[in-house]
Amino acid sequence: MRKLPQFNFSEGFYIWFNPEAKEEYYSTPMYLYKTDTYNDMDNHRRKIIQESDFYKHKPSKKESAPKHPTSIYVPYYEQFGLFLISLLNADFSSFDSAYDTFFYLYGFELLKEYVPYKELEKTYSSEDALVKIMKRVYEDSLEELIEVQHNFKEFVDFIYNLNGNGKLKESKINSKFVSFLITHQNDVYTYSSDIEVILDTYSNKHEEYYKYSLEELTKQLDENDSLIKMTNVYTSEKLSNIAFVVLEQIVKNYNLPIKTCQYCGRYFIPSIRQDELYCDLPNRDGKSCREKGAKQTYRKNLEKIPALLEYRKAYQKKFMEVARSDNNKKLKKDFDSWKKLEQSKIRDYKQGKVTEDELYKWMIESK
Repeated sequence: MRKLPQFNFSEGFYIWFNPEAKEEYYSTPMYLYKTDTYNDMDNHRRKIIQESDFYKHKPSKKESAPKHPTSIYVPYYEQFGLFLISLLNADFSSFDSAYDTFFYLYGFELLKEYVPYKELEKTYSSEDALVKIMKRVYEDSLEELIEVQHNFKEFVDFIYNLNGNGKLKESKINSKFVSFLITHQNDVYTYSSDIEVILDTYSNKHEEYYKYSLEELTKQLDENDSLIKMTNVYTSEKLSNIAFVVLEQIVKNYNLPIKTCQYCGRYFIPSIRQDELYCDLPNRDGKSCREKGAKQTYRKNLEKIPALLEYRKAYQKKFMEVARSDNNKKLKKDFDSWKKLEQSKIRDYKQGKVTEDELYKWMIESK
């Protein structure tokens, strides 16, 4: 039976899940090209952070692009399901976009399925030398990457009724998941065949809890008998297999559906409520789709609701009067009082305490 690596290792990909905390964890060696890590050592974990520089912390000239080993005991962490979501949303149209949307997070270990280059195990003498081999790996695996991504998109769209796929819309997610695989609707059924499950054991917990004495750990368990969670770890040498494992875990958790963002169109898993319309995935301008979508909805509401349009017109007029008043404190105070009162009326409208006609009449009379 295969066991987890007990120390730092330089080969392989391991992933496991905590649906209650809505997190997944993975360990794999990384080159950390244009990335850094946020180290949450209190919780024995790290998060990959994208950077603009080649290396934020420059290594020695002798080893300017080393492959960094990893540890099971201090894994990378991210939102539950993000591995699959990142694959679905990845832009594989160029090396740079493929790296920026997927490979900076997960490295190249899982591409050895397609391009088993020995060069991936080396330390590189420069950024150019590293990028050259990474581009070669990207180019030689591109056809398979696009096929895997396409197959998962088709599968996910069917299961969650996305992008116009309403087939068997009333059926259970799990039923659709299983029947799709068994009836071989596309090649995803082949992605479940080379996955190893490493069962958790109490001996694996020593590294995490070795600082506790027998008495201390017993007391902690008396107070919280779920303190020590037994979590199975999945490993494979294939990108398609790891993505399958993640999708299977998502399907098992009905409270974490996959959706498409109504602002950007990307796949996402709601982080707070199941009925969320907009994702929290990063955008180049630093603003989330949740923020952008709320503003878009607000503007649409202005066009539909005359009372809100009147409020916006009055607000802009009064705001400009204050801005041009050369710091007139009374005018500023009156504006703040008016704004506070108007917004309270808008809240009453949203809560159903006043009608749209009543709100409109108020806005006209209070200009």
